[in-house]
Amino acid sequence: MFPEWWGAAGDSACTAGSGTDSTSAFANAIASGAAQISLAGNANYRFTGLSTTRSHLSIVGADRGSTLMCQDDATGALDGLALSGAGGQNTIKDINFSRIQSAIGSVASASVVAGGSGYAVGDTLTMAGGVFATAAVLKVTSVSSGAVTGVSVQTAGAYTQAAPPTATMTITPAVAQASTSGGGTGATFKLRWQGPADVRIQDGYFVTIEHNTFAGSGSWDHIRIEGATTNPNQIYMERNQIFTANHDNISIYGPSSSAVPGDIYIEDHNYISGAVFAGIEIYGYTNGIFETANTVYNNKYGNYWDAGSANYIQSAKIRSNDIDTNSSGDYYFGLADVHYQQNWHSDVSPLVCTSCVNLQAEGNNFTIGAGTAAAIFNGSLSIHFDGNNFTGGLAPIQVNPYNGTQSSQLTFAASNWSYGGGYFLTTTGTPSQITVGVQLTSTAQAIVAPTSTINNLTIVGSESPDNNSNNPFSSTLWGKGNTVGAEESAAGGNGNQVYGYGSVAFGASNKSGGSFSSANGYMANDDSLYGARCFASGSTTGGSGGQELCQHVLRARSTSASAVRLTSDGSSAGAFNCLNLPDNSHSQFMIMVSGFNPTAVSSANWSSNGPNILTRASGVSSVYYTGSYTSQTTAPVGTGTGTSAKLQLSADTTNGCLNVTITPPDSNTWDWEAAIVRLKMQ
Repeated sequence: MFPEWWGAAGDSACTAGSGTDSTSAFANAIASGAAQISLAGNANYRFTGLSTTRSHLSIVGADRGSTLMCQDDATGALDGLALSGAGGQNTIKDINFSRIQSAIGSVASASVVAGGSGYAVGDTLTMAGGVFATAAVLKVTSVSSGAVTGVSVQTAGAYTQAAPPTATMTITPAVAQASTSGGGTGATFKLRWQGPADVRIQDGYFVTIEHNTFAGSGSWDHIRIEGATTNPNQIYMERNQIFTANHDNISIYGPSSSAVPGDIYIEDHNYISGAVFAGIEIYGYTNGIFETANTVYNNKYGNYWDAGSANYIQSAKIRSNDIDTNSSGDYYFGLADVHYQQNWHSDVSPLVCTSCVNLQAEGNNFTIGAGTAAAIFNGSLSIHFDGNNFTGGLAPIQVNPYNGTQSSQLTFAASNWSYGGGYFLTTTGTPSQITVGVQLTSTAQAIVAPTSTINNLTIVGSESPDNNSNNPFSSTLWGKGNTVGAEESAAGGNGNQVYGYGSVAFGASNKSGGSFSSANGYMANDDSLYGARCFASGSTTGGSGGQELCQHVLRARSTSASAVRLTSDGSSAGAFNCLNLPDNSHSQFMIMVSGFNPTAVSSANWSSNGPNILTRASGVSSVYYTGSYTSQTTAPVGTGTGTSAKLQLSADTTNGCLNVTITPPDSNTWDWEAAIVRLKMQ
């Protein structure tokens, strides 16, 4: 059937009052029982509003670029096309819906986000923001010590653009008051809005909205799906262009557990852009929302999904979408058993998930601005946020409590973070059972903020395939309160600090600052010496390294008969390679020294159980040595020419350390090694 048979004419300029009013013609065509109403191309049909409870109805235009349905509703209250009741098997296709005059929305309900202070029951609160003829007014119904705990809607308001949340969305976006009849300040509120839609589906099923354009600048919601007395389901929105609604481009509402929208498919390249509030808003009871392969671009919120009193939005799938340049990011409250996968998320604000449970997210890309988080989790449980890529940003992941509920069982593993700075994970409160594993690309990045207090934290560091730890940012930590600030290092236990390359600290309150060193036990400190191995079981002085046992290996090679100095790294003596003592410390040590000429199979050997003593007061010049080798001593045991080699120990007053010097027996190649075991007190 064609609506022209009942007098419709596509002769409007899509301005108020222009052309034939085709409302009754469309209504008669729909009432005729025709399976398909076919609209002409190059036609602009003016109408006020249409509604039907019919099943098996298709309204099909010639093309969404040339068939326009221009809604001329001066009241601002009428839906464009309402499909209501239990009707199903309907199709809307190839039409451009354009609202000529502005729709009017209002506040349906309100709930308290922040209670503020100084309020009294009966105070009225005029809401801030939005474009309105009449502002929304809330009435305080209950308070606790001056903080608002309950409100009712006294004046729903008349808005052409909703008042968007202006308060921070770190936890919950909220609208503040513009004024109050009382003296209260600081209260903020969630507002649930209601208004007409270009296409409204209520309680319908098997409905397809395909290849249409929704672009009227006066629209409140372009597409609205809602339950009333039953469950709208199997509704498909495919390949539509949906632009610039004054509230939501797509709105889905489940008012009760007996009217739950489910199996709603927003898929296959819908372009959803420019909404004053949300590209896609979901509120209340829903089950099975599939948002797949869309562009959600340049809205205030890309997705704004709020379970409200329903507690959970269940079994949703958000996959393969380009979620881009939405000014307030994405907000989810009460997601349960949801997949968030393979989305391109390039917003200037974060994804926020509050009271979310069993979220599986992997393979997503987050391109974020400087100083911006990628994802914030508040009071969330069992979150698997793995295998994602993060580019830019400061502190990509934040974890917080919500209303006294701590976040728990969160995994952020197998991810990459490039071109950013700060800490990958920051927390407030006391979250528990957190696993983090991320590849970093810069020394300006670290994994977990030191201010975080986390129960049962697991950090999985990067590791090369051959297990040689040649990845420059590989580290391993377990326990709590440990800090690893160097590459290819490890710490385990409680309160250990590792700042030396290739170093380890295990136990509690140990410090390892030297390259290739270790500090183990309780309160050991390698004093940043190269290659030191230190152990302690506590300290009577109260400081780390106050009483400990350390082992050192010194080395050198000679190719002449000139004296040669042994150091822990084989280089010239310096501040960290010759048993350097801190001020006001004392060491007693045992020493073994050997030299070996492999060509002649000759050796030289010394050994002393001491006592050998090295002491330092204040400054490097105060270091003092006494013991078995204050003068040159020939090798007591040797083979070949090795018996004529000489060893001497002395205090190095330039570097504040021990001088171990060998005079070789000849100019052949000799390798020299000293092993020192010492007690240190400080």
